[in-house]
Amino acid sequence: MTSPKLERLKKEAGERLIVSLSGITLTKSEMSMLREVSPCGIIYFKRNVESCESLQNLIKSTKCFDSIEFHSIDEEGGRVRRLPKDDYSLPSMKELVTYGKEVAAEKIGILAQKLNEIGINMNMAPNVDLRSGEDNSIVGDRSFGEDPETVVEFASIYIKKMQEAGVFPVIKHFPGHGTTVIDSHSELPLINKPFENLFSEDLVPYRKLANASGFVMKAHLLLPEISQLPASLAPEWDKILRKEIGFSGISMTDDIEMHALDRFSAKEKTELFFRSGTDKLLICSGKEETILEMHEAAVKFLETK
Repeated sequence: MTSPKLERLKKEAGERLIVSLSGITLTKSEMSMLREVSPCGIIYFKRNVESCESLQNLIKSTKCFDSIEFHSIDEEGGRVRRLPKDDYSLPSMKELVTYGKEVAAEKIGILAQKLNEIGINMNMAPNVDLRSGEDNSIVGDRSFGEDPETVVEFASIYIKKMQEAGVFPVIKHFPGHGTTVIDSHSELPLINKPFENLFSEDLVPYRKLANASGFVMKAHLLLPEISQLPASLAPEWDKILRKEIGFSGISMTDDIEMHALDRFSAKEKTELFFRSGTDKLLICSGKEETILEMHEAAVKFLETK
């Protein structure tokens, strides 16, 4: 029998985690894991989606877990989609701009309503990175443009239409993945511009939109001028986001299992996360052992506070 203090710490740790599942149905062991961890959210990937109806059923099967507040997905449009392609699917953000604001708003609204219908209440979009590099780079056609004002204009439409349908939009990838063509899924990208330039260019969308969205995703990006830690795990970047950007909402890491963070153990990543000031930790592989390991590390860290 566990003590009330341990139960409280386990719950407190779980409130900081957004986890993922292995397939299209909830397994018995995953049900046990969700009871143990009590995460605040689940993020769904293509491995969880056979059809929109199957995803809806998967989401319904988790409703018995009261801790789960967020049912999230990466459904940007273009090459970043988790749902089967259909009339609700968005083109890339680069292409969306070419349709003009009115048509773009209509298309985004159709997707937002579909997400709501399925049971998704958080979309890890819009992408507010400024475009640089070729279209097949990590950002490329996932961006609304090179000009901060164009990005702000179309991202604000995206945010509004998601919110109207009851879906929380998450702007990303703070402080700006457009500064590099390296994919943080593979290795840790280095921001290749001074902070002064970053602030007057790539951080403009965050200064103008962060509180309109209420949710920001921090990327695994390194700018040694600011910190020796990636932005997702650096207290210095959290201070910039809160103090200089003026953000007062909920921040989250990008997937903590990306290869950009391979130099850290699961325990180290968990402890760095808690020290960073970031609010939510994304664990996206669907591996129960990783989720349980990081939850246990979180509980142990909170015990020492």
